[in-house]
Amino acid sequence: MIRTISAFAFLAALTSASAEPLTLASKYTATGTNPDGSKYTGTATVQILSDTTFAIQWSINGSIYKGFGMRRNDALAATYTVDGEPGLVVYKVDGNGLDGVWAIRGENGNGTEHLTPSK
Repeated sequence: MIRTISAFAFLAALTSASAEPLTLASKYTATGTNPDGSKYTGTATVQILSDTTFAIQWSINGSIYKGFGMRRNDALAATYTVDGEPGLVVYKVDGNGLDGVWAIRGENGNGTEHLTPSK
């Protein structure tokens, strides 16, 4: 129920205000937690495609995951595929990068991720 309410709140936020042009760093350091509580690190590379869309590629523990996303105000969402199953990550822009939660279709729980712009 809480996830449903959160999803509706997120969608309402996406549709309530006009979008500003998309600006993101091109490279990030990724740190995260899997649904089982284990930690991971890696990198993410972002390519701006339009004022609101971007391509993203994560390199985590030797595996590459490619995705497509969009931004609306301080929220970003991106899709990706893991072992043939679709996943979704939702980030919130904060003062130190992007804070996110992610899930993969059919799997219990969710993971967390923070992307810090690389210097």
